[in-house]
Amino acid sequence: MALHEHIRHTPILSASEAPIRMIGAFAESVGQATDLTQVGECILRILSEQLRLPKAAIWIREANGEYHLLASLGHRTLAALPASLPDNHALITGLSDRLHLLRYDQASSSPAGSAMISIQAAVCLPLRNKTQFLGLCALGPIGTECHLDEDTVIIAETVARIACNTLDHHLAQDDLRRSSTLMRRTDRLRSLEIMAGGFAHEIRNPLTSIKTFIQLAPQRQQDPVFIREFSQVAIEDVHRIERLLHEILDYASYMTPQPSDVDLNELVTSCLGFVSSTASHRGIRLHTTLAPQLPTLSLDRQQIKQVLLNLLLNALDAMPNGNGVIQIRTRVLPQAGRTAWVQLEVEDEGCGIAPDHLEHIFDPFFTTKHTNSASDGSGLGLTTAHQIVREHGGTLLVESRVGAGSTFSVNLPAPDARTTVSAARE
Repeated sequence: MALHEHIRHTPILSASEAPIRMIGAFAESVGQATDLTQVGECILRILSEQLRLPKAAIWIREANGEYHLLASLGHRTLAALPASLPDNHALITGLSDRLHLLRYDQASSSPAGSAMISIQAAVCLPLRNKTQFLGLCALGPIGTECHLDEDTVIIAETVARIACNTLDHHLAQDDLRRSSTLMRRTDRLRSLEIMAGGFAHEIRNPLTSIKTFIQLAPQRQQDPVFIREFSQVAIEDVHRIERLLHEILDYASYMTPQPSDVDLNELVTSCLGFVSSTASHRGIRLHTTLAPQLPTLSLDRQQIKQVLLNLLLNALDAMPNGNGVIQIRTRVLPQAGRTAWVQLEVEDEGCGIAPDHLEHIFDPFFTTKHTNSASDGSGLGLTTAHQIVREHGGTLLVESRVGAGSTFSVNLPAPDARTTVSAARE
């Protein structure tokens, strides 16, 4: 019993309590950083304090293989620091296989030591996870009296290992964002192809009326009724072409998400104009049932247009033999005690999707178009559409029967059901 009492009252880890608390605080701080730059600044601050070196910089590996300057500390100007280091730089090659801190006084005669002189680094720390070299931290300047006893080095290397876990996470997130952006761009290019065909069809009629007016105007210039009425028609057709140009150019150049109040019915009508010629050519009818008094939605117009165009194109592709109907519907989905949702449905009479394929329908690069449609598919369209709808707080669902067709339902929350818009005319 006396021994137990002795253990209970003996201070635990008293000698190392400060560094343990410091490492814990660092882990918490770096874990709360929202981006790579904040992570880099946090790493430099703690290492500078622990090693008593006032100047610090961190370089991190990029997708192209170079190492870019992520953050710096204590430098009045960045001119003395290279903005990037190639993968064959002496510091990179000298540190990539190391697990421990490198001091200038231990490497002064090596290529890495010469490279440390160029950036006035007294100490360099490799940053690596289990499989790859992520980058490096350099602290200095050379000649500064620093505190490098064994315990301090261990603490600095522990900080570096903790930092690598966080850096690895943020780098993976950046890769995921880049992949997502690439997927969206790929799908948008496919949508633009069909929009260009729809645009050519849509402007044919207004161009014909404008051309007719220009041809007849010299002969009928004394006819005030003709001039007045045809000039009004020509002006309206010019405005129609301008609107179409604005739609396709805005869609083509759009990159940054821009939420705004959107009339979903109007957006449906706008998209149908771009696919109607393709549907007509294949003998497919587009039938709309748009709910009146639909709540206004807060959406990124171009992203939701991308979703709708993708669903319409998929519906067309699912009916390679034509002679069918694609139903497009909007409706309000009441939620008991909650804000209403709005649903957009696209239903085709195509070949349908096999049950064992349904669970993979939103997976990247999964496609069945080589077996059931008139065109090849990249397998990115539905993945992109699914992600966009989720980012809007909604859901994208599918029901399908082989040989009978498929129905895709986009459910979106309405932020204020009191604000409504009327159904657009067909």
